[in-house]
Amino acid sequence: MSRDQRRVDRKSQKRGRSAAISRKTPVRAGGRGVPWLPIGIGGGVVVVVALIAYLIVSSGSGSSLSGPAAAAADTSSSIPGTFAPDQGRDHLPYSYSAASQRTPIPFCPGVVWSGAPNGQPGATSAAGTPAANSTPQPVQTPAAGTTAAATAPATTPTVTTSCRDSNPPSSGPHYNTQNNVDLGNGLILPHIPPDPNVYPDDVVIPRDAIPHILEHAGVFVGWNCKSGDTACMDVVKEIKSVVNSRIDVNKNRVVMAHDPDLVEGTIGMSSWTRWEQFSYKDYKQSNLVAFISKNSCRVDWEGFCP
Repeated sequence: MSRDQRRVDRKSQKRGRSAAISRKTPVRAGGRGVPWLPIGIGGGVVVVVALIAYLIVSSGSGSSLSGPAAAAADTSSSIPGTFAPDQGRDHLPYSYSAASQRTPIPFCPGVVWSGAPNGQPGATSAAGTPAANSTPQPVQTPAAGTTAAATAPATTPTVTTSCRDSNPPSSGPHYNTQNNVDLGNGLILPHIPPDPNVYPDDVVIPRDAIPHILEHAGVFVGWNCKSGDTACMDVVKEIKSVVNSRIDVNKNRVVMAHDPDLVEGTIGMSSWTRWEQFSYKDYKQSNLVAFISKNSCRVDWEGFCP
């Protein structure tokens, strides 16, 4: 190969190397930029998955109750008192009148009250009318290690409204609003439902008016002492002082009155779907305060509480 030919070959090789280098993709100093598109897609997937999970959990919760309905149905043991199934909020189609001598709604079989033989659970009303045959079904609490679904009945039991499932009453049909109610013997109750107050010993709140107190976010405290039982009346006097303080200082919605439906020597308390009875000998101020403070305004159907 001649000298001139070799010179031409070297020039051709240089041009080839330059062309190869010029096609190389430039690299930005310091690395690549933020991959916004993949991040956005990934974030969207996470949001969709979370939404689907929330909808699944919500649909499987088995309850759409909220507000006062949820509070009324709460069977938690952290709420003072015994839970009684909600018997509804219907208004009776008639008004209270002492002159009419209308028989109040009876207590259900098994409910302890003063009209039963020897103060034991019975099935007759104050006027001797047989009580309803159906007893409200108790709420079952799931055993440890089981779920509510495992212990729930196959069908939802129908709660009767033809008898009171607790004493004092804790829900159910009741008298509508009335003013200047004649209780007999010259006694006039200013309102049904009665305003929060501690009422004189000779004032008896009609049984079928008590649920209206509770519907207005209140607590009812009743007492019944045997005539001449000064020890019982001393406890009642102390309870009156506590209740007055809860009304005046704590603004709790409480009505306290003599309640002859209770067995003699007994104190009774109720709020919507909660009730309690105990002997005056077992009275503890802390238990009374706990019941009132927790249950006043716990179920506020009509917005009486702030």
